[in-house]
Amino acid sequence: MRIHLLAKDNLEAEGIRWLVESQMTGIDLSKWDSIEEFITVGKEEVPDLLLVDMDAWMQQDERFGELLKKSNVRWLGISSERIFQTAYRGLRYRAEDVLFRPFSPVDLIKHIQQIRYQIRSERHRHLKDSHHDDQTMRIDYSDLFLTERMTSQSITMIAILTPDTDTLPRLYEGLHQFPFTTEQQLFALSDCVLCVQHTQETELFQEEYHAFLAWWKEDTGESLAIVINDSTSFHTLKEMYAQTKQLKEKIFFEGYDIILSKSEHRNRSALDPFLTPLEQRQWIEMLEKRDAKEIRNWVEQQFFTYEEPYPDPEMVRIRLTSVLAQVRRYMKSYNIQTLEWEDSYHAVFQQIIRKPVIHEIVQELLAFITELLLYGDGDAHLQAEERSLVERVQTLIESNYWNAQWNLTACADALRLNKSTLSRRFSAESGQLFRDVLHQVRIREAKRLLKETDLSLEEISGLTGYSNQSYFSMKFKQLEGRTPSSYHSNS
Repeated sequence: MRIHLLAKDNLEAEGIRWLVESQMTGIDLSKWDSIEEFITVGKEEVPDLLLVDMDAWMQQDERFGELLKKSNVRWLGISSERIFQTAYRGLRYRAEDVLFRPFSPVDLIKHIQQIRYQIRSERHRHLKDSHHDDQTMRIDYSDLFLTERMTSQSITMIAILTPDTDTLPRLYEGLHQFPFTTEQQLFALSDCVLCVQHTQETELFQEEYHAFLAWWKEDTGESLAIVINDSTSFHTLKEMYAQTKQLKEKIFFEGYDIILSKSEHRNRSALDPFLTPLEQRQWIEMLEKRDAKEIRNWVEQQFFTYEEPYPDPEMVRIRLTSVLAQVRRYMKSYNIQTLEWEDSYHAVFQQIIRKPVIHEIVQELLAFITELLLYGDGDAHLQAEERSLVERVQTLIESNYWNAQWNLTACADALRLNKSTLSRRFSAESGQLFRDVLHQVRIREAKRLLKETDLSLEEISGLTGYSNQSYFSMKFKQLEGRTPSSYHSNS
């Protein structure tokens, strides 16, 4: 896309250049220092879009406006003057819009993206009208499930999934409304919306799906995962759909708010879904000792270390139910079978078999086990109340630090104490404030992740209970005396 920029402020011009070229691909941006220079030299090359500093447009010089009308170029105005004359000039010479300073960088990028979509759509329609596509294959639902139909052209299948299938009708509607420039067929399925299109301009449609993901997140606040299968290692549409289904399984391990694009096909790794006799004995000992920390380490080592090629998610779910079976044995052994605990147990079981992402399942399982160990049993265990308050709070913090919503109130509810009472007693017995200990545990875990993984700072902040990366960095520096980046580079 060719963009010409007419700006009198060089600093602003360079800022716009950096913003556009860093946020978008395929941009050729040229800068002109004045309207006079553009009229004299630049008018020979009509750009796709013209960005105009309207404050540099002299009132008495209408040659530029006539040039805009004659060339029929798309243009976007920028101005500091929120006055009628500015708006009128924009309307008179058919500006796409006028952005008034200070304008949001996001708004500028959105306008440019929208104009680029319009240009591409027009070119696509022109190409379609010029070369009627007799070979274009219209695909039916039966081609995905029943027939052995083949396609004479390379196609791409894109599966778009939401964590909540109740939002699929809205997603289907949103895909119809979004200004894609590539032609596609949409199929509403039980767990996703499937888009099928001919494989052409691969970089373009991947960029458009990135834009759709950002638009959906901003519009709804909900997560999406997009799986792009442009593999050629298939024979029929049915086989390609089966391959796309298997690619969707990666979401179980990698989560949402991502785009997965892989052409190669990998076989699943092998996994024994059942606990070995040695592992069963280990679980009996951990539960008998009520060692919440050792249980967390075991579970995280088992379920947070999968790498490609991933195992079958259903095998992982079975392995999780094998762990839950050990917890069930513990509950029966110590007669923890109240209606409340039975409901909690079955809720965790439903999470294991239904929840779409392993990270969320594991956290639910660990939270349940931790609360169960705190509960204890009067005849066979020390009552939870016989442990010091500091020990019980520390155990809860170790089990819930990852949850950004977990706080003093949640801890007090778990211990069946008044929030103020808990705060006062914990501070008196430990010599520290509850929030300080919570931050210490979170930063300790962040340090471990910085040392042992290649996760980004954003991912680490999310995994350690900070929903805001800037706040995470501030607390890290406050406790460690240096930034997370500095700590990681020296590790």
